[in-house]
Amino acid sequence: MIRVKTFTSRLRIFHAHNELLDLDQAVNDFVASYGIRKVISVSDTVTSGESGEAIGIIRVVAYEDPGEKGREKILGTMEKRLKDWGAEIEKIRGKADKLGSESRAKYQEQVRELRDKQELARQKLHEVKKAGGEAWEDLLAGADSAMNDLKKALEKTVSKWKK
Repeated sequence: MIRVKTFTSRLRIFHAHNELLDLDQAVNDFVASYGIRKVISVSDTVTSGESGEAIGIIRVVAYEDPGEKGREKILGTMEKRLKDWGAEIEKIRGKADKLGSESRAKYQEQVRELRDKQELARQKLHEVKKAGGEAWEDLLAGADSAMNDLKKALEKTVSKWKK
């Protein structure tokens, strides 16, 4: 069965190169983690603002569904990511506990937000596991979105720690 996945990226002046690299990475991660063996087509479309300037890009990937084994691989990959990210959240919590009270409160709030996002992703993944057929695809999109939200929030928090 042929499936289609859409990716988007905002384009900002002087940042387009990095944004396109990020978009490429998102597509490559998707193909690798979902066990996709055959990509049928890739198409890009630029979105434009009111005065005709490029403001975003939409990339559509058509691929062959990897089947039941692919589903198992997808779920396994998602579970592993959640586990790894949970360990990263715990590292951040441990570092936050060692800070002064004002800084600690700030980072503990970020840890709570990360845990909330992690729990939402875990719930969505559980729904995907129970589903079958076409509902599986719809629920997978929701789980994938929750996972991406968690990933972005975790990366943002980690980058603040490095500063």
